Amino acid sequence: MSGSSPPLVSSPALAHVPAGRRWHVRLAVVSAVVGVFPPFTLNRIRLLALKACGLSVGGATLFWGLPKLTGRGPIASRLRVGTYCGFNDGCLFDLEAPITIGDHVSVGHEVRFLTTLRQEGIGIAAPITVGDGVWLGARCTILGGVTVGAGSVIGAGVTVTADVPPNTLMTGAKPISLAKWR
Repeated sequence: MSGSSPPLVSSPALAHVPAGRRWHVRLAVVSAVVGVFPPFTLNRIRLLALKACGLSVGGATLFWGLPKLTGRGPIASRLRVGTYCGFNDGCLFDLEAPITIGDHVSVGHEVRFLTTLRQEGIGIAAPITVGDGVWLGARCTILGGVTVGAGSVIGAGVTVTADVPPNTLMTGAKPISLAKWR
């Protein structure tokens, strides 16, 4: 048969897996093993499995449900999470650029961290920084290039497109300073 296709792995060069794909393979294995359990069970095992994949996660941080990590290359090295953080089920991390999350951060259900902005068909990646003591409401979206200041509260469903000053409440387009209520 002259028209038959060559074997899938015919040389060592084809068998080589690029460094970025190794992270994806590890995350796929973790997803297959730990992802089958209900979201609010095996939290410490889920955290240890994510750390084994190379994520930088501080002590006493919990993931209630497995987060979805997307991006190209060694994505696990682009996410840094502080201590005493809580992430609810369904969080999405677009890791084309670094995402840094401070200490004592509470993240609601299905929060999206999107570092890639598409303009005229071109994807531009920018980092995201979330300060200490921030609360992120359910289904809010943090876009690339944004810094959320320490002590801020982002309401449910809010899309954050610009930097948020420290101690600010965002429930819509107009930020409210929390310093007024002290």
